[in-house]
Amino acid sequence: MYINPRVKELEVSIIRQIAQKAAKMDDVINLTIGEPDIPTPRVIVEKSIEYMKNNQLKYAPTGGLEELRIEIAKFYDEKYGIKYDKDEVLITCGSTEALSTTLKGILAKDDEVIIINPAFSLYDALVHMYDAKAVHIDVSKNDFILTSSMIEEVINEKTKAIILNYPSNPSGTILPKENIVEIANFLANKDIYIISDEIYSEVIFGKEEYYSIAKCDNVKDKVIVINGFSKSHSMTGWRIGYLLAPLNIRKELIKVNQYTITSPSTLSEYGAIVALQEVSDVSSMAEEYGRRANLVTNRLRELGFEVADAQGAFYIFANYKKFSDKDSLTFVLDILEKAKVALVPGSAFGVDGYIRVACTLSLDNLKTAMDRLEKYLNS
Repeated sequence: MYINPRVKELEVSIIRQIAQKAAKMDDVINLTIGEPDIPTPRVIVEKSIEYMKNNQLKYAPTGGLEELRIEIAKFYDEKYGIKYDKDEVLITCGSTEALSTTLKGILAKDDEVIIINPAFSLYDALVHMYDAKAVHIDVSKNDFILTSSMIEEVINEKTKAIILNYPSNPSGTILPKENIVEIANFLANKDIYIISDEIYSEVIFGKEEYYSIAKCDNVKDKVIVINGFSKSHSMTGWRIGYLLAPLNIRKELIKVNQYTITSPSTLSEYGAIVALQEVSDVSSMAEEYGRRANLVTNRLRELGFEVADAQGAFYIFANYKKFSDKDSLTFVLDILEKAKVALVPGSAFGVDGYIRVACTLSLDNLKTAMDRLEKYLNS
């Protein structure tokens, strides 16, 4: 039977492959998938249960519950000083579907999308699946900082969009405000979409504050913001996200959203309303991730790794070439077998020679993982 060749060319994410391999082994400390271990705030769970008990769960309106869209617009105004109308908010089944809906809605055959490496593998997979071409900018040799001159080197008449992801998965980098403004000024007269993946915007623990490119008025009409509740409120399994876009763009993307999922879970939408109304301050979670990131960063540097200076998200990205000339997949598989620590290779993000550590387990577990890694390197 026929299968779309674009789909057949895709592989299961390396991250998932390693996580699945680790799950079949005993006594492994799994630091692969970005799955927060901090529980969903109790009030969200309890109020959602009550809502479910007292209401028949029906389809949510196309585009999402109005109350949730109002709360999201209010949140972006109060937190980031960016004004959106409720009708510029589109509720999605997680930020992954928001990305998929966006790219499916804007891309045509042979369009090009600029992706900043190291980058989450989802970007490449979606661009490929929708018959477009990914064009990469490697920022690993520039302290993971993107500049407008780097974009200028690759942009051309086929460029349809650029994807920005800050805080970055996997490096934890946050672009300084001046870099964001510089990039916005460069792109202001370019006819391309700016997709800003801000799923980690609430997980900030460094000295650098998060500044969204959507705050730059000269490009706001072409910015599509991607966000959700998985990382900020530990609601991964709720599968609830959203995108923010000018009305003329949103009215087209809502068609893709409708014919893909009909609507997200009504219960999850209600839980997201509770999250914004009653748990808008998630700084305590971010501080915990910061403590974990500091522990892992310090231990890795003591061991001799070159470590990216993470300001947010909950990942540490480290160069291991001082220890081995193996490719990153071989290196992490060897660590998994011998040290019982599951990590992600840099090749999963388009940059070899690195490992990613997800700081999504307790400090004690992270200490044990670093002890095992030290023993492995000294063996």
